[in-house]
Amino acid sequence: MSRPQGIRATILGCGSSPGCPVIGCTCAVCTSNDPKNQRSRSSLMLTFPEGQHVIFDTATEFRLQMIREGVRNIEHVIYTHTHSDHCHGFDDLRAFFFHSKNPITIHATKEHLDDLKTRFSYAFQNTAYHGTKPKVILHEIESGVPFKIFGFDVEPTSVSHGDMTTSVFKIGSFIYATDFKTIPDELVENWRGKVHTMVASGLRMESHPTHSSLPETLALLDKIEVKQGVITHLGHELDYQTVSRTLPANIRLAFDGLSVVCPVML
Repeated sequence: MSRPQGIRATILGCGSSPGCPVIGCTCAVCTSNDPKNQRSRSSLMLTFPEGQHVIFDTATEFRLQMIREGVRNIEHVIYTHTHSDHCHGFDDLRAFFFHSKNPITIHATKEHLDDLKTRFSYAFQNTAYHGTKPKVILHEIESGVPFKIFGFDVEPTSVSHGDMTTSVFKIGSFIYATDFKTIPDELVENWRGKVHTMVASGLRMESHPTHSSLPETLALLDKIEVKQGVITHLGHELDYQTVSRTLPANIRLAFDGLSVVCPVML
C-alpha cells in the first residue's frame, strides 16, 4: 500500500460486541452472502504520512485484522475503553515483540489502564510463566489534555458510555468516536467546521440506552459539518446495502478493510 498524502484511516473491524454474524442468529444480515455484512469487532488503524501506524483498540479479532492488513510493526495503541470487544485482542500485541524487540506504548485513561491490569494481570506481574508476554509501556491520558504521537497532537475527551466513560479522539481534522451515547454540546460547537473525516458509532436504527443510534449519529455528523463521515460499530440489524441507499452523499457505512484518507488539517 502506498503512503497516504494525509492520514489514512483503515477500519480494522466495524461490528458491535457480538460481531456479525452473531452466533446462532438466522436473521437476513447474519445469513447474508455480502462480505460487507461480515463484521469483526470494532477497531481502527491510522497510518501517518511517514508510514507509522497507530491502533485504536485491540478487538477480539485483532490478530486476524493485523494479518489481513499486513501490519508488521506498531509502536502505539490507544484505547477508547476496555469493554471486552475492544480489548480482548491485547495478548496478541506480544507477537510484535517477536520482530521489533521494542515495547508498545499503551495510551488510556487511568480507569481503563487499571482495568487492563486486572483483565491481563499476567502481563504486569512476575509469574512463573516463561512464555512471551505483551511488552508494553503504560501512558495515562487525561480528558482534555493533548498528547503527541509522531509529532501530531492527539486530543482526548471522555464521554459517557453507560456506567463507564469512553474516550473520543481528535487528531488534526480527523475524529474517532465509538461507543458513546451523546457528545456534549460544547464539544460539538468546538468541532464544528473543523472536521474533515469522522468515524463514529451508530449501533442500530432504534434508540439504545448507552450507544448512539444511526439516526442520532447522522444528526451529530450534520451538526459538526463533517466533510466525510463513516458509521462504525454496526449491529446485525443494519444491512450494508439497504442502509447505504438511504445515507447522505458524504456519509457511508463502514465495512472491514475500508480505507479513507483525511488531510492532516482543513
